[in-house]
Amino acid sequence: MTAAESPPAAPHRLLRNRDFQLLLWGQGLSVLGSGAAALTLPLLVLAETGSPLRVGLVEAVWTGAVAVACLAAGPLTDRFDRRAVMLWCEYGRVAVSAAFAAAIALGRAPLPVLLGAGVLLGLLTAPFSTAGLASVQKVVPESRLAAALTLNRVRGQLAGLLGPLAGGALFALDPSLPYWLNALSFLVSAATVHALRTPLDAVERAGPRWWRAFREGVRFLWRDRVLRRLTLIASAQNFAVDGVALTVVVVSGRHGTSSFTIGLLYDFWAAGALVGALLAPRLVDRVPYRTVLLACGAVCSLVVPLMAVSAAPAALAPLLAACAAAVSLSGSVMTYAQVVRTPDTLQGRVHSGVALLLLAAPPLGSALAGLLLERFPDEVSYLTFGALLLLLTAVTSQTSPTSTLSPRSA
Repeated sequence: MTAAESPPAAPHRLLRNRDFQLLLWGQGLSVLGSGAAALTLPLLVLAETGSPLRVGLVEAVWTGAVAVACLAAGPLTDRFDRRAVMLWCEYGRVAVSAAFAAAIALGRAPLPVLLGAGVLLGLLTAPFSTAGLASVQKVVPESRLAAALTLNRVRGQLAGLLGPLAGGALFALDPSLPYWLNALSFLVSAATVHALRTPLDAVERAGPRWWRAFREGVRFLWRDRVLRRLTLIASAQNFAVDGVALTVVVVSGRHGTSSFTIGLLYDFWAAGALVGALLAPRLVDRVPYRTVLLACGAVCSLVVPLMAVSAAPAALAPLLAACAAAVSLSGSVMTYAQVVRTPDTLQGRVHSGVALLLLAAPPLGSALAGLLLERFPDEVSYLTFGALLLLLTAVTSQTSPTSTLSPRSA
């Protein structure tokens, strides 16, 4: 029996849907802890090494590990019990985060430890995220899926709003505290997954050959013209945006901005992203998706070069908020298209293919940002990524228009 056929398991009022709320807030706490750690990682590496290039290297490894794990994440999600996949991943992340926090507290976190922690956390994060997204349509009826995905994204942005603020404040007290918070958030997330009642398995499980299963997801993604186009655009955007994010942290640190204030800057980013997520359901089925993407690209390509004018937090905050709103809105289009156009039996594998493409680009963006910040004036990094976003907007304008994201619009 599916979630849509079982009203007790998937009531139409999402606020009264017990399992959806458990997924929503459990994963929200997990994202909050990850946000706290993500903000402070560049500050930690910069304090340990003093090298923006090494900051970019560590960021690239942490994100790149998630991208590599996407190769197996989808097949695992579609073959095994999704609840079990999420639980084992959360238990693993608790152990790794706690060990990493202890290493920092003891002053034993050299570059190899920083890289090793990133690899392990990345390998565990991808299957958890894939299983979590694939589980949403199992606990809500189809008529409420768009609203559920919007709430899911808003939850992520709220967690992103609080995570950097908490991370910056805790880092100022002790560099290990954000990572202890990260471990605790994973533990609470595991408890919420334990409490789920709805069966989360795919209707038909994938076969045992993970590479073949992964290729099936990629093949479906590539044959769907709309999904392929959206994924490539989002991947290129992630490349530039990740470079911009690292540039903001490093340049702000160079100008003496405190970790708490940098956390506040990221709260402006999260607030803008929240606005974008709230706008998404009003636009996704009413405005041609190419129009949405063009508007978002135009905003980003305008505000990023302006960040080179001043490193003052008051100048950066509104620019970060505007860019984040545009990125969040275009990302919401991508997520909605992926879920509504993909059959349940392929959800995990298609998400795995999409995530691989989306996460393969940010490590390169981080590495490029680190290189530019090491060799050139700070302004060069902002101007380079602004030019790349402008080029991406020009490429997007050449795509053929499609009115909606429904499967019939392919």
